Amino acid sequence: MTGLSGLPRVTFRYDGREVSIPDAGWTLTTHKEKTPFGSAARSSYRDTATGLVVTVHTRRFEEFAALEWVVELENEGDADTPLIEDIMPLDWSLPLDEKERVRLHHANGSACLIDDFLPHTTSLTPDFQKILVPVGGRSSNGVLPFMNLQREGGGTVIAIGWSGQWMAKFERDKEKLRIAAGMERTHLVLHPGEKIRTPRILVIPWQGEDDSKGNNLLRQLLIQHYMPRLDGELVMPPSGQSLQGYYYHTGDKASVNKEMKAMKKAVEAGIDVHWIDACWFGAGGEWWEEVGSWVPNPKCFPDGLRPISDAAHDAGQKFVLWFEPERVRRDSLIHKEHPEFLLPSKENTIDFLLDLGMPEAWKYITDLISDRISEYGIDIYRQDFNFDPLPYWQEADEPDRIGMTEIRYIEGLYAFWDELLECHPNVWIDNCASGGRRIDLEMMSRSLPLWPSDFPDIGGVTYGLGLHVGDQCINAGLARWVPLMGGGVWNFTPYGTRGEIMGGFTYGYHIDRADFPDDNMEDMLTPKDVIAKGRSHLDDDFPVEAVQAAIKEWKSVRPFLLGDFYLLLPLTVSYHDWCAWQLHRDDMSAGVALLFRRHQSPFPSMQVLLKCIDPDADYDVSLSPGYEEAPRERMTGRDLTDLIVKIPEAPGSVLLRYSRV
Repeated sequence: MTGLSGLPRVTFRYDGREVSIPDAGWTLTTHKEKTPFGSAARSSYRDTATGLVVTVHTRRFEEFAALEWVVELENEGDADTPLIEDIMPLDWSLPLDEKERVRLHHANGSACLIDDFLPHTTSLTPDFQKILVPVGGRSSNGVLPFMNLQREGGGTVIAIGWSGQWMAKFERDKEKLRIAAGMERTHLVLHPGEKIRTPRILVIPWQGEDDSKGNNLLRQLLIQHYMPRLDGELVMPPSGQSLQGYYYHTGDKASVNKEMKAMKKAVEAGIDVHWIDACWFGAGGEWWEEVGSWVPNPKCFPDGLRPISDAAHDAGQKFVLWFEPERVRRDSLIHKEHPEFLLPSKENTIDFLLDLGMPEAWKYITDLISDRISEYGIDIYRQDFNFDPLPYWQEADEPDRIGMTEIRYIEGLYAFWDELLECHPNVWIDNCASGGRRIDLEMMSRSLPLWPSDFPDIGGVTYGLGLHVGDQCINAGLARWVPLMGGGVWNFTPYGTRGEIMGGFTYGYHIDRADFPDDNMEDMLTPKDVIAKGRSHLDDDFPVEAVQAAIKEWKSVRPFLLGDFYLLLPLTVSYHDWCAWQLHRDDMSAGVALLFRRHQSPFPSMQVLLKCIDPDADYDVSLSPGYEEAPRERMTGRDLTDLIVKIPEAPGSVLLRYSRV
């Protein structure tokens, strides 16, 4: 594209020649309309020689000066189209002076590592190329599909909506920067009457020298126009309790009695949702061996799951239930009854991919999950996805249809979720893919990621107090781009919860700080070794009072989750560093800051430069090391913007609250 005021520039190779829309000279028809948020348009370009029609659907968000679009390609001819390759719905050439400084702000995705969602800044110098692409066909596996391009005086945020194998390429020479984004590979013909879509693209311009301006525009645009709502109200991530860790790491079998006992204590603590993860279905094997058999284990739940959801509803809780419908294990019910719905892979002969691009398979799984939602009384449908689909898509493609299986699959995935939400208007979706490996613009418009990384669950507890360092990185790193999410808590001290709770949270255990392993024991212990020292809701001495105190604090800061987010210090995974971030609400003239002195930090104090503070105003300020809020004191804005915060203990934390007088 040449600018946000014009139409997007879409490029592809067609029968071996380069085609650029809107400059191809094809026949154009348009339709425009006003919307409550700005405008929407449909621009269709038709190649009269072959019947190929390229339609660009755009939405403009006037308040944000933002532009979003989706491109469709349709064959309206009587024969197959010529070969269509390298479809780029975003292809933008930006003229640059050779000496201009240009930086690309981006982030890790989820990979079950301590540095999940860690921010990165790459300098785009002349004769340099940077390519971002996820691993294995899940959109945030290894890299996040959000980026912020900064140049002198401002920049542009770019968000990609494609829950498969996208690609973004930044190529700079001495005169310009080219930005291209779309699917990683397309090489296909369209049969008569066929239509496909491309990744959704969102671009937001921003002015100034602080790149967080762009990130916060993205956060606010997502909150106002993308993220899920029920009855017009924004869905907020809840607090939850789950026994999954107990079942998984102890080997004890799930049961209705254990769930009911845990629920009683969770209700006492004030928890919002009763969460049943894996271990509820199949015939008694390990949970990963039973995917594809979506019936309750009759030995564990002889009366099914409805008694549990009914009890949760009677107690004022919502009911969360886990599924992984896209993966089908060999010899599961779906594998036995409908092998024709499954895609195989030579790389994995045990697990099959349910082909959501096949209409019959799509209808089957949509009806099955919809029936389960009704039958079990599900309020939050949790969908996981624990393997890479890309090899399955690639093996199913024909030589002149490369990318087609993925396109149909992703279209089917969105239609599957849209149908569930239409049939169950009081249900919302939790998006989990091995913990946060499928977070993108499209998924965020339909779901929230309540477990954005498997790091705290699979091995993270063996890091000892490094678990909290990883969770601080995960939550703060993702919050720069995604305003609402969940997290995991393993220790109900203020330091243990404040770094994990960025939106909602769930927990299964409390592990006393003294029982966390030392830093040098990470490779000597298993999660089971560490969790064995913890306490769950099945233990009489579980610290319910600590959970109550944590929830009270969480509720007090929850309104600020909808505000602007700022990192106050560089975000690292070093045990020696401090970590600090701020959430600010302009409409409330107030905010909070969370400050963490990590367990190996030798520094008992840190200078904190808060954002959005009027130096000429007065503020009421409290700094609370514990859950109980400290008395508020009057401070000038000038003093507040140059504050020295002391945390004598390591690890330790302070919650800073402020409001303008």
